[in-house]
Amino acid sequence: MSSGLKWVVALVVIIIAGVALWQSGLINLSPSPLPAEQTASSTPAQSGLPTAQSDTSDAALTQDSAAIDAQLSGMSQDSAAVDQSLQDQPGQQSF
Repeated sequence: MSSGLKWVVALVVIIIAGVALWQSGLINLSPSPLPAEQTASSTPAQSGLPTAQSDTSDAALTQDSAAIDAQLSGMSQDSAAVDQSLQDQPGQQSF
């Protein structure tokens, strides 16, 4: 087989494979539909602390500090409960 004929056969095989992929839907030449329009919301991020984000007074800092200490204390208690549950031994089961 000559080199030119090999190129023609390879080109025909590639074209047939491309048409088969296009017909099966794996190659989509049509543009995809645009997503629905979304509007940006400008809601401020919530910090979870009892004072406003823009309040930088000493009283607000003290109040936020106390709230953070309470949250950390609660997490410490939760962590201790998890540690205790991991050390729990299975009991005897009766059937």
